[in-house]
Amino acid sequence: MGLTIHYTITAPGPIKANGAHRIVADAHAAIERLTLRLRHSVCSPIEAVDPDAPWFQASIFRRVDAHTSQGFSVPPLRGSCFTLTPGEDCEPACFGLCEYPATLRLTDGRRLRTGLGGWRLQVACKTQYAGLHGWENFQACHRLVIDAVLVWKKLGCAVRITDEGEYWPGRDTKTLRAELDRYNRIIAGLGGALKDAAEETGGGIESPIFAHPHFERLEAEGNTTHAARIRQAAGIISRG
Repeated sequence: MGLTIHYTITAPGPIKANGAHRIVADAHAAIERLTLRLRHSVCSPIEAVDPDAPWFQASIFRRVDAHTSQGFSVPPLRGSCFTLTPGEDCEPACFGLCEYPATLRLTDGRRLRTGLGGWRLQVACKTQYAGLHGWENFQACHRLVIDAVLVWKKLGCAVRITDEGEYWPGRDTKTLRAELDRYNRIIAGLGGALKDAAEETGGGIESPIFAHPHFERLEAEGNTTHAARIRQAAGIISRG
């Protein structure tokens, strides 16, 4: 839970594995150049995807009835990838292209069409806790992830970005800062409520938000501004 950038990268047209790998290599070189902006940012080497890794598994849904859908995870057949570590306490951003099967075998033996043609990747990167090191670190990390996704667009890929910080598509830093503050207040309030509940039963809870230099103020503001939402979320989490 936390302020996150969600993104999907889809390679252009029908291409073979070597073509997909070439795009990944070009993106890796371009994103490595972007990392020069931040002292703590770094790109990992390109490697083959692990089909069992949850962040590479695509999600599809099949409608059960008029009100219910069932979700399925689809592991990739193959692909190549690398990670970008934007900066201190920012979650690594995964990049690459994967090929997925046209159908998925269900436990009852039937096959479900996946609709996942071509080469693609759909993942997310949580940037919120880069803010533990101040606004400038957070802003730089958040911008770097957005710019790294846009590298793929320059290489001919289709990209879709959902930015919970509302920085993209207008590059609105004022709104981004306001959203970071709002998320910090909500999560500080929720974290404090869960911590108090856990301590009453002799348990404990850990969260990066507890390390925020202004945690107590954020917790108080969160409980004032988002009390109903925090109580609801805490109840759901506590019930498991």
